[in-house]
Amino acid sequence: MISMLCVASTSSLAVAKNLRCDSLESLVLYRRAFNCGLVTHPFGEKGVRSRVLLQRRKIGSTRIVSMAEELEVCVKAATGAPDKLGDCPFSQRVLLTLEEKQVPYNMKFIDTSNKPDWFLQANPEGKVPVIKIDDKWIPDSDVITQILEEKYPEPPLATPPEKATVGSRIFSTFIGFLKSKDPNDGTEQALLNELRAFNEYLKDNGPFINGEKISAADLSLAPKLYHLKVALGHFKKWSVPEEFTYVQNYMKALFSRESFQRTNAPDEQYIIAGWFPKVNG
Repeated sequence: MISMLCVASTSSLAVAKNLRCDSLESLVLYRRAFNCGLVTHPFGEKGVRSRVLLQRRKIGSTRIVSMAEELEVCVKAATGAPDKLGDCPFSQRVLLTLEEKQVPYNMKFIDTSNKPDWFLQANPEGKVPVIKIDDKWIPDSDVITQILEEKYPEPPLATPPEKATVGSRIFSTFIGFLKSKDPNDGTEQALLNELRAFNEYLKDNGPFINGEKISAADLSLAPKLYHLKVALGHFKKWSVPEEFTYVQNYMKALFSRESFQRTNAPDEQYIIAGWFPKVNG
């Protein structure tokens, strides 16, 4: 059951600025203050939203705050560190969506080299991410993010259909170049062509894919661009050319978001370890 708490005014919440969020009462006050703009950072540890995270609703002139149940989400554990968040960009896409929508969640790290029986029973295909919504385990980041958009419509993150595929070929061309052993096979040029086209798009339509506001397409592309940055930098000593100014600014804007920082692998070594067998296999 969802508990409902009425917020009467912002002025009465100033005391929340000085509270430690170590109890339900103080966390509620803190969250009210955040929603009213009195504090600028939501409470919660990296990658895990508190189970009493609050969501806003408006009914007439009264602001209502509801305490939502946290969702269980299975994500890839780091290679060699099963207790840490791993390198799956599709898992991070789901976590980014939850963060941007301020939906509380609890991560379960899945060691993909030794998947637990309960996970395979819940998800026979054995892929991550998987999320539990309404007592059902749902796989596939495309499906998950669509359901989250419908179930938690605020803030809206849907990308208009005509823009939804912008930049979508960057990831596949990045993988082709990363795995290539022949410097003359055209894979680098294919990636450069995609980045150049994306740079021109952002120049005319940015700073994000849907203009001024971040959307689902950005949340899908951001982890993939980070993998591009880390993996190509490590394995090929390659980086996105400085001439692609708009792509550079786009990456900086996404990587610096609090939601990205909270859902990213805690160390670049885990991303490198994840790509190592693909590059050297």
